[in-house]
This record gives sequence, structure tokens and C-alpha cells, in this order.
Amino acid sequence: MKLLSLITIFIIALTISFSTDAKQKDQILNYDIEGAGTGAQGTYMVKVTVISKDKKPKEDLIKRSAVHGVLFRGFASKEMRQNQKPLAGSATNEAQHADFYKDFFAENGTATAYAQIVTGSREVVKAGKEYRVSDVVIVNKDQLLKDLQAAGVIRGLNSGF
Repeated sequence: MKLLSLITIFIIALTISFSTDAKQKDQILNYDIEGAGTGAQGTYMVKVTVISKDKKPKEDLIKRSAVHGVLFRGFASKEMRQNQKPLAGSATNEAQHADFYKDFFAENGTATAYAQIVTGSREVVKAGKEYRVSDVVIVNKDQLLKDLQAAGVIRGLNSGF
């Protein structure tokens, strides 16, 4: 009887663990990104809109979404006539280095260190049962690129063909 109880608890814990990882991954991919102006040298200024059930999502989620967007989606801005390609080049880079990016974009990962939310930029719009929460984020693209090249995740310009 105790063995059956232990097995049941183990299966439930395993299921919760997998659903939490999937939920985090889905949540970080549920965003929009666009250019928000000109940042300082070596940075991008982007507006990130996260779709959330919570009116006040964690700032880490917005920062991770901004870094993810800069790396894998790129962004555009009609007003600034700005069109920026993804730093990582293509989405295949994310699949090739999935282990690295899993830790990098984890809730306590280092992705948030490359982003800073501009104070007072938050906009919240209710859309049905969800909220569209927007913030302007400054992403330190030069340091991000340098660190990912040092980790061997992104190839540098002088690495050859």
C-alpha cells in the first residue's frame, strides 16, 4: 500500500514539473515586440507586450521576452523606420543550443541581466479574460552578443565560415 502511494505521489510530482516547464515556455513565447525608439550606443529600445492572465506579471517575464525577441524574432518600427534582424540569426540556433537556452531563459536565468524596464512605461489593456501588458525595455545587445559568442552559442563575425 505504501509503495502504491509513493508511486502515485511520484507520478503527480512528475506531471506537475513537466506542466510547469511547458507553461513557462508557452508564457515566454506569448508576446509581441516592436522597436520603441533609439537607445544608447550598444542597446536596443523595444516595446514588449506580454499576454497574461495576471494584470501585473513579473518584470522578469517581460525582460526575458524582450531578450528572447531580440535574439530570435527581431523587431520593426514603422515610426522610426527601424527593422532589426534577430541577433541569433535564425530559430534553428535556439533548437541547436536548447540546453543552454533552457537555463538562460529560466525564471532565475541570466537573460534578465541584459534587460532594463524603462520606469513609467507600463500600459495595461484588458482583452477579454486576459491582459495585454506593455513595457519599454532597453536590451544591452552588445554585452548579450559578446557573452553568447564567448559561450559558443552564437558565432562571431571573425570566426570564419
